[in-house]
Amino acid sequence: MKYFIHYITLVLVLILAYSSGFAGQTMTLSQCLETGIKNNPSLNASRFSLTAAGHDIKAARADFLPSISSSYSVNRLASLSEKGPVETDYLDQDIRTFNIKLTQILYAGSRIVNTYEKAKIREQVVRAEMDLEKLELIYNIETTFYKLMKAKEDVITAEESVNRLMESVKSARAFFQKELVPYVDVLQASVDLADAKDQLGVAANNVNRERVALFSLMDQPMDSGIRFFNELNHTVKEELFFEPSLQYAFKNRPDIKSLEYQLDIAKKEAKIAMGKYLPVVRFDIGYYDQDKDYENQGTSFTGSYDRDQRNRYWSTGIYATWDMFDGGRAWYGKEKYTSEAGKLKALIKQAQNMISTGIRKALYSMSEARQRITSSADALIAAREYYTREEKRLRAGISTIPSLLDAQGRLLRAQTNKTRAILDYQVAKSELKLMKGEKKVQEG
Repeated sequence: MKYFIHYITLVLVLILAYSSGFAGQTMTLSQCLETGIKNNPSLNASRFSLTAAGHDIKAARADFLPSISSSYSVNRLASLSEKGPVETDYLDQDIRTFNIKLTQILYAGSRIVNTYEKAKIREQVVRAEMDLEKLELIYNIETTFYKLMKAKEDVITAEESVNRLMESVKSARAFFQKELVPYVDVLQASVDLADAKDQLGVAANNVNRERVALFSLMDQPMDSGIRFFNELNHTVKEELFFEPSLQYAFKNRPDIKSLEYQLDIAKKEAKIAMGKYLPVVRFDIGYYDQDKDYENQGTSFTGSYDRDQRNRYWSTGIYATWDMFDGGRAWYGKEKYTSEAGKLKALIKQAQNMISTGIRKALYSMSEARQRITSSADALIAAREYYTREEKRLRAGISTIPSLLDAQGRLLRAQTNKTRAILDYQVAKSELKLMKGEKKVQEG
């Protein structure tokens, strides 16, 4: 009796500490997902990559616009010697030259267009990869959250089991003192009680481990003031079918989208490579200003004259260049990306097979868990009634301690089977979401 009072006191203290510790914020699954998606460092890095890809598009778009360049130079030309007819361009002089030129590419073998299109597709690749990362984070947070909920249920189940077994030990000792049962019944009840306390310790530790994992996924520091609450019900929805799920997955899975986008990029790269065999046509218009200041004046039969001159003029024209031979460099570049396209097609097929298998497994797991939820619920009702009846029979002196302990064991198994079935169903639903590429929070 003294031991029982001490144990109850300890349990009450733990319950009060638990309640006061979690008297702060309550987080639901939706809030955990929102926090994780906002804080996850890897996702934040992907957002920067997406922004960088957007800048690549703008940089590629700039090739459609004309380029403007200018230059200014000052040269000093000193003549070392003169022999023969004098060439004024090589006499001592100071030369100042300024020019400004506008160049517009008119045609470049579609390389500019394909480079721009490739940059836009690259942004979609980065977005798809970020979506896949987000999808996997959602899956990890969901499954960890559900495991935490199960661990908390296991603690409640273990506490109930300990309380029942404490009563069993108490009854066994009382019957033994009256010489109604052998001492072996007391020992059996005590062993079962010790085992139940061990299971309670394991369940409590599982709660702590799952909490640590959940805080880590949310990139949040551990906070004992936060408790987690499952706002979703355990309703089992109607059975889903394979073919619609598969078609949805092929349309929405980010990894398939990423591979398809990469295939488009490989095709663009092949076109860019072959575009090097086509001519480049550009339009130039420029302004030139050159000022020559000669150190000495020129002389003629009429006398001396000023050699200094300044030339200013406009220049405009259309120019075409065509690289006729490059040793096969562009051709082999095209062949490289053609091979890359073949590789990506194979990877797409591999991803589709993996997703198809994953969807089948998830649907089978959901169907099996759905059946176990129904059967375990019925078994739990029967086990509770069985234990209650055995308890009453023991008090009436028409049952035994081993029979009550057997009923207790059946009740514990029924409770554990139900929580396990619910967890398996929820995890299977999360796996199906992952395979299909759904990002929304589960509703049941």
